[in-house]
Amino acid sequence: MYDLVLCNGRVLDGTGAPALSADVGIQEGRVVAVGDLSAVDARQTIDASERFVAPGFIDMHTHSDLTLVIEGRASSSLAQGITTQIAGNCGVSAAPTLDHEPYYGPLDPTMTRGLVCDWIGFDEYFERLDDQGIGTNVATLVGHGNIRVAAMGWEDRAARPGEMERMCQLTARAMEDGSLGLSSGLAYAPGPYAPLDELVELGKVVGRYGGLYTSHIRNQTLGIADAVGEVIEVGQRAGISAHVSHMQPGSPMLGATADLLATIDTVRAGGVDVSCDAIPYTIGSTTLKSLLPPWALDGGDKALLGRLRDPDMRHRIKVDTLTHGAESGGSRKRNLVKDGTWDRIWLGSAEANAHLAGKDFAEIGRIRDQDPHDAVLDILIEEEARPWMLAEDVSEQDFLNIARHATGGVISDGFSLIPEGVLAEGRHHPRSYAAFPYFLRRFIREQGALTWEQAVHKLTGHAAARFRLADRGVLREGAWADVVIFDPERIAEGADFDDPYRYPHGIDTVLVNGVAAVYEGRLTDSRSGRILRRAA
Repeated sequence: MYDLVLCNGRVLDGTGAPALSADVGIQEGRVVAVGDLSAVDARQTIDASERFVAPGFIDMHTHSDLTLVIEGRASSSLAQGITTQIAGNCGVSAAPTLDHEPYYGPLDPTMTRGLVCDWIGFDEYFERLDDQGIGTNVATLVGHGNIRVAAMGWEDRAARPGEMERMCQLTARAMEDGSLGLSSGLAYAPGPYAPLDELVELGKVVGRYGGLYTSHIRNQTLGIADAVGEVIEVGQRAGISAHVSHMQPGSPMLGATADLLATIDTVRAGGVDVSCDAIPYTIGSTTLKSLLPPWALDGGDKALLGRLRDPDMRHRIKVDTLTHGAESGGSRKRNLVKDGTWDRIWLGSAEANAHLAGKDFAEIGRIRDQDPHDAVLDILIEEEARPWMLAEDVSEQDFLNIARHATGGVISDGFSLIPEGVLAEGRHHPRSYAAFPYFLRRFIREQGALTWEQAVHKLTGHAAARFRLADRGVLREGAWADVVIFDPERIAEGADFDDPYRYPHGIDTVLVNGVAAVYEGRLTDSRSGRILRRAA
């Protein structure tokens, strides 16, 4: 007798193969049969008539590292069908910490205020998550920013030999604890201070454990080709797989993905394993201080705030951005500042300025009777360098170019949240609740940009294969029973930029390791997720 049979559905198995009318049998957390199971006894059945039955979605780029400690249910992820997420992206991870102080990088510290960090390494962090229970499966990369801060602080210089040795030791320890690989965030301090050779040496450490290297690249505007080339060179010289995170160019390079993907094809033909991914929105979000040149963040937030209060240094910071935009480092969104398009940059979260959250900086400037650039700098001072922002600076065509490419993945770049308490404050990006239903509604059902089979493959089997997650991302005998059942005619996002904390529609059932996390459209708080460590 099976524990559960999903019957009468159309199975999308995660490989990209055509949908199949079949039942799915589950026993002890794994798929044991796919086919006609009408004669099989089961303790429970779920009728999936007029629904797709697919592997649970795998979000291969999230920043849930600390939000899962605040709240382990992972409700916003499960509600959109995500059963596995990979954290530790953009150079920032939960561990290692420096004296129990998390490295936040481009993230919003106010989102997890009140967090008690009682871990140094991943072994202790994983133990904490296991003890409280987690809604989704979780795997993680180790952040280069964590490694560098723990070894040498926030200084804008090359590592000394002893510091480089320490970074290699910390990277090895993270890999031994089960990390999948190394991520870098080369737009966010201290990432921009790292030379190529440092990344190659750490990549070689990762390679000894069979891991991979991912990167939020150094430049996403005029220098994007060289920045992608840097990721390729790390992969080539370190002898590891490499991956370009959210490879979406900003102005004036909109449309450049066509050439970037051709480059990836060429180097792959030459034996270098490189891939990429993209976010389905034209609006992104990150830390407000990424609008500053990286040199302004040398020494950390305390040093930054001192510079912002110094009239001469403040003037120098403004001149750098107005002269160079993103070409002197930092976020591609610095080009919006250079061009004066303040109506496309919004304040996402703040404490002292909470009343301004959700407003664009053109309006904020009028409200505060300030030039918008000065409003940004003063809000950074008033909020102690913590605020979060949103900005629109990429194109849907570049997203589609990546989503359609053989090496391209689709990601949320979001967090696991719940619509209450500290995790529901401010005006954050709706992708944490809506990225995958939005992708499936807008680009698949309405535009037909990919077939349902191709789209589900991108969210499942493709992601599992790229990050080497064994027995995940497919519906076949022996695979873990991570499953989502959804109505292709109804699946859609509920969250938007005006109300970013609403659950999606059209997802009836979500199983994590064979246990219902969403049943009849309602979250169950099963906490049946597991820590997925790198396979030895």
